[in-house]
Amino acid sequence: MVSRVRGHRAAVRAARPPLDLSFAALLYLGVVIAAAAVACGQSYVRLPTHVHGWEAFAALTVLATLSQVYVVEGRNNQSYRTSIAFLVAALVVLGPAFIGPLVVLHYIPSWFKDRTRGLVQSFNIANTALAMIAAGAAFHALSGEDVTREPAGRYALAGLAAVAVFVVVNHVLLARMISLASGRTMHATGLFSFESLSTDLGLAALGVGVAAFWSVNGWLIFFVLGPLLIIHRALYVPQLRELAQADVKTGLMNAKEFEHAVDMEVARAERMRTPFSILMVDLDHLREINNAHGHLAGDVVIRGIADVFREQLRRYDVPARFGGDEFCVLLPDTAAREAARIAERIRAAVAGRAFMADAASDALRVTVSIGLASSPDDATNRQELVHRADLAAYRAKAAGGNRSIAA
Repeated sequence: MVSRVRGHRAAVRAARPPLDLSFAALLYLGVVIAAAAVACGQSYVRLPTHVHGWEAFAALTVLATLSQVYVVEGRNNQSYRTSIAFLVAALVVLGPAFIGPLVVLHYIPSWFKDRTRGLVQSFNIANTALAMIAAGAAFHALSGEDVTREPAGRYALAGLAAVAVFVVVNHVLLARMISLASGRTMHATGLFSFESLSTDLGLAALGVGVAAFWSVNGWLIFFVLGPLLIIHRALYVPQLRELAQADVKTGLMNAKEFEHAVDMEVARAERMRTPFSILMVDLDHLREINNAHGHLAGDVVIRGIADVFREQLRRYDVPARFGGDEFCVLLPDTAAREAARIAERIRAAVAGRAFMADAASDALRVTVSIGLASSPDDATNRQELVHRADLAAYRAKAAGGNRSIAA
């Protein structure tokens, strides 16, 4: 399973398109980075009296770094970081002057491990630093100068404020960046879903507990590692499930899981008496691309087709790779006429896209042939629907390709 995880991550990294940010996105990126630089710079003018010193800085930096290396990747490009617990602990027990160095240092190993783009990682550093500084200000505004002597209720209230500020600032800044870069709304990023918010709030709250342990005895924070490991494994289980269901090269659903999804839709359609459709998408002339430019160029095109599906399909549609140059798409609750419009949208998007491969001197242009079958008009069971859609795709290819045909 470890080799499959590594293979999937390598495929995802290879599939990343060139980073092309709009002027608004670049401007926003610059503003966030500049704000973080100013905030961190101003923090060096003073060190609060409650700072525990370099031992806390070293211990929390090491623990945050190790946690950041093993980020859990979730659905919709979301990720969950157990390092949040140690970052929040740091903003409680350390002064603001330590925040900048800690944030930068804890990102460095994961930067090299995942080959994250410089602009992306710069934004991550600035975002995290601003969230920590804001949360630290909220905590120390509600607590006294010496948090170890404050009543438990006041400490808990200050910790609650720090947790809320950290998560809100972090999610808002990131959601706005994704929105400007992708054109999606901030809500559509998924960063404000219950799953995303509750997970980060829980990890941040654990960080307040880590800080409390450190205030009593620094060695006690190692007792927090057990619960964090359990949380990490719990977050990792859905990722393993998704990887088992995915095609390694594209990240789309594999053929076996797609058949299961169609069977479930067949049962739902019979129960609810609703239509649904299937598209068989056949990439035209992939063999010629492989012969002329090599299989790596062909892989770039295959991954690019998967990206087109992600852009053009609705959130509840189910694209899958059948293998080679064949893809299949399940369109739930979709009659033939609407399915034909979706098929044409996919065909036009592929035909209008330029695929950049290192092995090719010029951009690659490809087309697809699409066959469409709908239930209940064409068939009512999975095998017959897939067969009818496959025959329609064959007719589209035989007619010259770059077209969609209904069964």
